Amino acid sequence: MQTWPRAASPSSSHKKRKNLEASLRPRPPLFVSLSSPAPLSRPRPRRIKPLSSLSSQPKRSRHARQHRRRASEIPKGDTMERPYCGMTAAAAGVGLQFIGVAAATLLAAVLVATVLGRRRRPWAPVVEGKPAPAAACAVPDGEGAAGDGGTDVIIVGAGVAGSALAYTLGKDGRRVHVIERDLTEPDRIVGELLQPGGYLKLMELGLEDCVEEIDAQRVLGYALFKDGKNTKLSYPLEKFHSDVAGRSFHNGRFIQRMRQKAASLSNVQLEQGTATSLLEENGTVKGVQYKTKLGEELRAYAPLTIVCDGCFSNLRRALCSPKVDVPSCFVGLVLENCQLPHPNHGHVILANPSPILFYPISSTEVRCLVDVPGQKVPSIASGEMANYLKTVVAPQIPPEIYDSFVAAIDKGSIRTMPNRSMPAAPHPTPGALLMGDAFNMRHPLTGGGMTVALSDIVVLRNLLKSLRNLHDASSLCNYLESFYTLRKPVASTINTLAGALYKVFSASPDQARNEMRQACFDYLSLGGVFSNGPIALLSGLNPRPLSLVAHFFAVAIYGVGRLMLPLPSPKRMWIGARLISGACGIILPIIKAEGVRQMFFPATVPAYYRAPRPAE
Repeated sequence: MQTWPRAASPSSSHKKRKNLEASLRPRPPLFVSLSSPAPLSRPRPRRIKPLSSLSSQPKRSRHARQHRRRASEIPKGDTMERPYCGMTAAAAGVGLQFIGVAAATLLAAVLVATVLGRRRRPWAPVVEGKPAPAAACAVPDGEGAAGDGGTDVIIVGAGVAGSALAYTLGKDGRRVHVIERDLTEPDRIVGELLQPGGYLKLMELGLEDCVEEIDAQRVLGYALFKDGKNTKLSYPLEKFHSDVAGRSFHNGRFIQRMRQKAASLSNVQLEQGTATSLLEENGTVKGVQYKTKLGEELRAYAPLTIVCDGCFSNLRRALCSPKVDVPSCFVGLVLENCQLPHPNHGHVILANPSPILFYPISSTEVRCLVDVPGQKVPSIASGEMANYLKTVVAPQIPPEIYDSFVAAIDKGSIRTMPNRSMPAAPHPTPGALLMGDAFNMRHPLTGGGMTVALSDIVVLRNLLKSLRNLHDASSLCNYLESFYTLRKPVASTINTLAGALYKVFSASPDQARNEMRQACFDYLSLGGVFSNGPIALLSGLNPRPLSLVAHFFAVAIYGVGRLMLPLPSPKRMWIGARLISGACGIILPIIKAEGVRQMFFPATVPAYYRAPRPAE
């Protein structure tokens, strides 16, 4: 016969009795089964008398003894509530089902929030009652933003740099939106001479046909004139294809050809409008706000915005520290039916007070640019300008073109333009980039502006080729920062040469500076390596900073040597020392502005290594 355990004596802990009474008290169900059609019901428990009454009875109920035994089996300190009447497995199954439903509901909520978050951006709320733009990048101001699939790159400006960049990126499969202030043909007096180095970059971009059908003229070198003497300096083109040479043309015709080439791509959209501001969110540029030709305010969004809207850019202040210097102004004339002394060559006259340029821009026209130092020029309307050109400039013009020069003055089509110089001082900004004259300018004496712009485009194209997803903000930011470093050797060489040559070629009351000017003319007249090296630098065929510095100080030392012959004197030695000092004063500030480290030691800049390695 089975014996039951004896009940606890009245001296047992009161706390244990309370716990047992709580365990025997019926409770409502905690969960509802999702697998059964009817809710889970618990059997009604039989009424059990309190332990206080059991302790005074000599015999105990069988059910009470069973509950007592179950209560004694609960470990001490275990506060977990035990399911009643064998419901442990069922309640556990119901709990797991409830957790699964809760997890699925939470996951669905996260997915819905993600989808809604991608469709609605905080910086462009959607206005109720107005349809969202379908797969476009330009939306009315305040009406919301386009989706991520609209445009890859926004280009502000469609000049030489903007048009060439739009075609290059479009050819690589990017969706490009170009916003240009005026899509009619420009009429400028600069940007008309493309050096051979720039033509090579044009060929590399597949745009060499843009110089065809615009009556462009081949340029094979320069002719230098000083005090009745002249020397011809030809480009060192022996190692290149016969088609490689400089090109001179009407700037407007060249730009229109490139715009047509860019617009021929289905993924490139050209739109006339004026960009007014950059759209930023948390320090990242998301696009631009612009005004259309009809005056409507729109916003355009893309992961990359490239600002190249020229020297009058109103957006560059947010992306760089512009320090614009205006050392002089150009006075432009067009000479008709004029034969230059050296056909297919640019002509530089070392006049007083500053140089004069002549180069062909068509088969019947020659461009003349007279440099006037300072920011103030004689008035054209009052006739002061015509008088200045006839009395000061005309007597220094070669006799072969004197009559054509005077006839151009009498015709009255005189134009002026300030010559700007601005070193590149960018603020690396996620989502935005500066290019062209909006970013970096040099004196136009050497005609190197388009060469620098096209070289920059080649660098940027090679960087972005390995980055297919421009929405990867972190990688894009690193690549854009490396662009500013990788462009430096070529750009800084051309910039430094332009600034140094202008100062050397300009007349000065300082005898040491005039000796430097004469030494430069004589050095280039020596021919061979003495002319080929500087002309290779000027043409963009060999843009190496160390070669530039070597030739510049070779000219200075050559000038000192001329002073020491046949016999040195204290006065000559003093002029020679000032000549060396003046040479340092010309080139070193320009190098400092360009950046010594970036110009000569780009490999020491951390951003240099962020560029992708070329494919093997």
